[in-house]
Amino acid sequence: MKQLLLALLLGVSSICYSQDTLRIPQTELEEFFLALDTLRTQDSIKTILISDLEAEIVLFGKLAQQDSLIIAYKNKEIELLNERIILYDKRLNQIDKWYNKPSIGLAGGFIGTLILVKVTSTIL
Repeated sequence: MKQLLLALLLGVSSICYSQDTLRIPQTELEEFFLALDTLRTQDSIKTILISDLEAEIVLFGKLAQQDSLIIAYKNKEIELLNERIILYDKRLNQIDKWYNKPSIGLAGGFIGTLILVKVTSTIL
């Protein structure tokens, strides 16, 4: 039954099959193929452009990473410089006492020597 139905359908389809051909002028065909070549060229150019832009995106990503590293190092440098300032302030507070200055020591020594000479001269 299936074979009979298949044979019947094949017979009807071969009888009913007819196709009209369409004539396209040669100039239109040449214009079509020229446009097709132009589109292929544009496609290859755009493909190259896309790959270049993708490479540029990768480079910008690396540049952003380097910038963030530079910023991190600069922030660490700022922290270290602030710590150095604090240490210098502590050192200056220890050194710059009024009694640690050389002029005060010289004056104190001179006055102390004068007092010692005066006291020893009055005793003798």
